[in-house]
Amino acid sequence: MGYWWIYLPALLFFALMMVFELYTKLGYIKAIKWVLLDLKIPQDPGKSPKATEQIFASLHGTLPPPILWRNRFFKGHMVNWISFEIVGIGGETHFYVRTPEQFSKLIQSQIYAQYPDSEITEVPDDYVNLLPPSLPDDSNDLWGSEMVLSKEDYYPIRTYPEFEEKSSGPDYVKRIDPLASLAEVLSSLEAGEFIGVQLLVRPAREGWVKKGQAEMDKLQGKGSKAGESMLSKIIFEIDKLIPGHFEASKDDKKPEQTQLTSGKQEALKAAEKKMTKIGYECGIRFMYSGPKENFHRTHISGIIGVFKQFALQTTNSFKLYVPSITFGKWPFKKQREYNKKVFFLNKYKNRSLPMKAFILNIEELATIYHLPDIGVRSPMLPRVEAKKGEPPVGLPIS
Repeated sequence: MGYWWIYLPALLFFALMMVFELYTKLGYIKAIKWVLLDLKIPQDPGKSPKATEQIFASLHGTLPPPILWRNRFFKGHMVNWISFEIVGIGGETHFYVRTPEQFSKLIQSQIYAQYPDSEITEVPDDYVNLLPPSLPDDSNDLWGSEMVLSKEDYYPIRTYPEFEEKSSGPDYVKRIDPLASLAEVLSSLEAGEFIGVQLLVRPAREGWVKKGQAEMDKLQGKGSKAGESMLSKIIFEIDKLIPGHFEASKDDKKPEQTQLTSGKQEALKAAEKKMTKIGYECGIRFMYSGPKENFHRTHISGIIGVFKQFALQTTNSFKLYVPSITFGKWPFKKQREYNKKVFFLNKYKNRSLPMKAFILNIEELATIYHLPDIGVRSPMLPRVEAKKGEPPVGLPIS
């Protein structure tokens, strides 16, 4: 223990590097120009979430080439993200997309390509400005949390093909829209109540697939090489300089083949299927606010229940991320809870990156966020009332 100080310079150096990189990232984020798009749903989209899956596949093209370390470290460059949002304000439902300005035209063109009868308008005043500047206050309260996957990223959740069932006739498919329950919760809000669900996404590189494949190889008893971080390598090199250091002997035994149960085999097949599609680094955040005298906690249960329908016991599901939940613990419970609520409101308004990100592929994303079909009959779900068209050729203009 007398040689602990040998590690100090290396640890301090890496700590300073992390602080400086965080500083440059915050500067880069602050400089981003954002645009908020309001999506108005067609009367009958006539399409399954497969159409939205194609939108997410196209938007993956916004992934830049690998960022050079000097640009990442000195300029804070990072992969930009987009927030897909479903919002209920006093019983009325809205679909929003908040995006960096540079992606706005691309997003609009891809949505129109799949949903030509939809309407997209750029919102000059962000809806979050309708919320009180600070919550909780004397008359209003809030509750919020982020969601994470309950298992590893490479295991899939229940997706839209599993919400479909064959009905009478070979070409007729009965589709249960997973957004129907969310639309009902949002339409039940009263004046002064608000629910917002944010799906924060940015394109992921192929690293998650390699990591998933390595984990599956391990489960099947196949060998996989574990990588080491730069900090670990430096610490090990310092260890060699300490008198009395002994190198650990390497075990070259081949891993034994593991006999998997039928349930685990099905889970591995589902994971392999997930990894065949493009992935995004994601975060999910939801918030409910309302008057204190009329604060319906059943709405919170309703939103949690919406995400329960995506659960598959053998593979994956969503759960609340406990560190993000807006409640405090003893001691100073009230003050801690107040601070967490203020912090959460700011994160929601700024569409900040989640505390803990995870990977969803384009099929999973389209299951959670898509334009609902005609079967979702929520009375306060605005739809396009009439189809717009070009004027006839030769129309006289006075």
